[in-house]
Amino acid sequence: MKLQQLRYIVEVANHRLNLSATAESLYTSQPGISKQVRMLEDELGVQIFERSGKHLTQITPIGRDVIKVAAEVLDKVATIKVMAKQHVHPEQGTLTIAATHLQARYILPALLKGFMTRFPKVAVTVMQGSAAQCRATVLAGVAHLLLVDDLQEGSDLLMIPCFQWQRGLVLPKEHPLAKAASLTPAELVEFALVTDGRGLSAAHGADCAHAESRIACSASDSDVLKTYVRQGMGIGVMATFAWEPQRDGDLLLKPVPWLPGAVAAIGLRRGAFLCGYLYDLIERLAPQLTREQVNQCCAARSGEELDALLANLTVPQR
Repeated sequence: MKLQQLRYIVEVANHRLNLSATAESLYTSQPGISKQVRMLEDELGVQIFERSGKHLTQITPIGRDVIKVAAEVLDKVATIKVMAKQHVHPEQGTLTIAATHLQARYILPALLKGFMTRFPKVAVTVMQGSAAQCRATVLAGVAHLLLVDDLQEGSDLLMIPCFQWQRGLVLPKEHPLAKAASLTPAELVEFALVTDGRGLSAAHGADCAHAESRIACSASDSDVLKTYVRQGMGIGVMATFAWEPQRDGDLLLKPVPWLPGAVAAIGLRRGAFLCGYLYDLIERLAPQLTREQVNQCCAARSGEELDALLANLTVPQR
């Protein structure tokens, strides 16, 4: 059994049994893949793929189990290579971060500037997308770190709270509500709202439900949201840390305590090897997370054990 054969069956499955596409992705020949797959099946004494002539038609039940384990083996081999490389060159490598717009646009820039000064030989890539897209990227092993706006339950990733954040209202300086000392849901009923895709609050009953009916549109991109506010489309509801006084001086930000905030979270693939410089970035994102604490979370054997560790973790406000 060879690693090359394991790689072939995994890639054949990934390419939906298309041998031509598999051969192209691996820079090899279709007959070569077919031969190696046959040799592996002969050695194991089981059929991994069912065939019709020269075409693969489906994966057998035992084949699915073999391919799953083969993928895990290849992942461990890749980890060993990274570990060895990190041991020889601890401050060199690559780092891919999958982040939502809010995090990629407003949180990462200043942090990455310091990180890249500290680790000039680490090539950093930021992959921006929706929370679901970012999670899938980390789960697939394409990205090393997830950074999302909300700490969500039930994720296949190891999710660790990073920081708390609040939302506020952004409006033109000449808006009728600009001089109001404080705002309630009832006061928003007369005005159209542009939100970040999140609800307002369930804590204010009918008033808040009525205010939600005034939502004109949603824009998960805060830069787009502020543009809509400038166009007079409504009052914006967004994260307060997305407010930039120098850029947004024509607008006014009003903190609103009753608006629900969230807890931004870091996500890691369970069992993945963490490079030394990744711990550094995590601590820049969440100073309360030391290397030891991250390792303890990674080593947690159950959800209950992880919850106990996180219960003692102070999550700062940003």
